[in-house]
Amino acid sequence: MSRGGDGIDILMLVDRLEAVINGANRMPMTSKVWIDEREALDVLDLMRTTVPEEIKQARRVNQEREKILAQAQTEANRVVSQAQERADRIVSDDNIAQQAEERARQILERARHESEEVRHGADEYALDMLDRLDAELQRIQSSVRNAIGAMHAQGPANLYEEQEHPEQ
Repeated sequence: MSRGGDGIDILMLVDRLEAVINGANRMPMTSKVWIDEREALDVLDLMRTTVPEEIKQARRVNQEREKILAQAQTEANRVVSQAQERADRIVSDDNIAQQAEERARQILERARHESEEVRHGADEYALDMLDRLDAELQRIQSSVRNAIGAMHAQGPANLYEEQEHPEQ
């Protein structure tokens, strides 16, 4: 979701899950902790609803990229059309016609070049946003897997057994 404060940010949820784990009661003389299962599951549920919002944001970035590309194509077509109209008006004289053709070629080349620059910039922006989202999702997935692994490692049976027979 947005980083502007109008929703829950996925990174905030990762921090919250980490706080749940770090704030858990430690078992004496072990590296294991007791965490509030409900609180951890609540954070995971929020993550499940927030990650699709992050994906929607990536889709919006993609749509914006497509809009920019369409605008660039429209502008390129307009410039090409104007160049063609200008060239057609000047064609009456052979010498002027040659100049007009050269100028039209230059305008077309400039329009193509500008269109490619805009398209390239839009592609880079979209790729950067998708790379950031991918890295963020990988980081979240790693955190969730670590939390799940930690919870499995200290499973309920192990906790009960350690309470009855503490290490000496």
